[in-house]
Amino acid sequence: MNRMREAIKKAALSPAHMAEGAGTQSFRFDEDFLGFAGHFPGYPILPAVLQTLMAQLLAEQVVGLPLQFLSLERAKFTHQLRPGDQIDVNVSCLEKEGQLHCTCKLLVENRNAASFTLLFDKGSRL
Repeated sequence: MNRMREAIKKAALSPAHMAEGAGTQSFRFDEDFLGFAGHFPGYPILPAVLQTLMAQLLAEQVVGLPLQFLSLERAKFTHQLRPGDQIDVNVSCLEKEGQLHCTCKLLVENRNAASFTLLFDKGSRL
């Protein structure tokens, strides 16, 4: 997974923009991106698991430390993410009941492509 994390970081178009408890960052994946391999031959689509990992990487920048994933909630993947798309990722995090809840939105051309909440263990590091 470290190789995939590094490949996602390389696809960032610019550094993340941070505000209190929130961050935004844009990504673009070329057709030869590792995550498209086999998903799907002749019609590459960014897998949902990599969409959530992209948001997790941004959440880790927001809080300034590695996060231990607990669960994915209220996930809606409404637009296929294809090679060359500019994907704008927005993450907003807050602590609730000892867990970190991060609300995530992925946009392509200002259209909602995915939305979900990631829950992380606030007390443990990777």
